[in-house]
Amino acid sequence: MYCSIRRYQLVKGTPDVVREKVSTTFMPRIKTLDGFVSYSVIVTGLGGDGLPGIVTVSVFDSAEQAKASSKLAADWAREMSPFFSLEKLGEESGRIACQEEAD
Repeated sequence: MYCSIRRYQLVKGTPDVVREKVSTTFMPRIKTLDGFVSYSVIVTGLGGDGLPGIVTVSVFDSAEQAKASSKLAADWAREMSPFFSLEKLGEESGRIACQEEAD
């Protein structure tokens, strides 16, 4: 499995608006991609400038599929500009080396 972790700063809007739009418009899209395993959104603490951070974690079967999710996310974020704005701070991706899940 492969994971893409994207870090953003929320520069317009609220974390609640992001959560609602992710749930209603992005989740249905990302779930249709081949190899989809999971998608998570984490709201991090306020930065020194007082703006919240958003971290997303996408898990897919292959590296190519994880990369495709990044394009989907970028296109979707542009569509959401009337509701909120994210500044991308970075992205990391790679093969999941080990994982454990609850019984």
